[in-house]
Amino acid sequence: MISIRPTEPGAPFRRLLLVCVLAMLLGLPGVSASHELYHRVTEAGAVVVQFYFPDDDHPYFEPYEVFPPGSEIPFQTGRVNALGEVSFRPDRPGEWRVRVATEDGHGAVARVDVDKTGDARWETGGGSRTERIAASLGYLFGAFGLLALWRLRAAARRENP
Repeated sequence: MISIRPTEPGAPFRRLLLVCVLAMLLGLPGVSASHELYHRVTEAGAVVVQFYFPDDDHPYFEPYEVFPPGSEIPFQTGRVNALGEVSFRPDRPGEWRVRVATEDGHGAVARVDVDKTGDARWETGGGSRTERIAASLGYLFGAFGLLALWRLRAAARRENP
């Protein structure tokens, strides 16, 4: 046992040092335990959505948001990984939305339907390039057709007032 006599020179300093050392020994495990972060690796079913551009390039590290069914508050946010993927683990059935937007204005929203068993179904977004070109041409021909009909009708009104 340590005996410290009050009349010794430096006794108050040694007493303070002893109290500090005891406080550190008693308090240090509690402080360090409160700063620990545990982890667990699970093999739970996750949904992985891969985003890509028409030239098969990926949006690298762009921000994303995952929205649960019927909510405008994000369930998860983060950045797309180096493979252009977003992964999340849905906690309820319904239509989930994954939105990615790049700084230069490109973006997409993927819709994933999750059933009660946790299985996911989805539709690929946008179609192939050929399908999008054909649809665009269809819209253009339709718009010009409507314009031609409108002009013919206007010309007929002028001839027959």
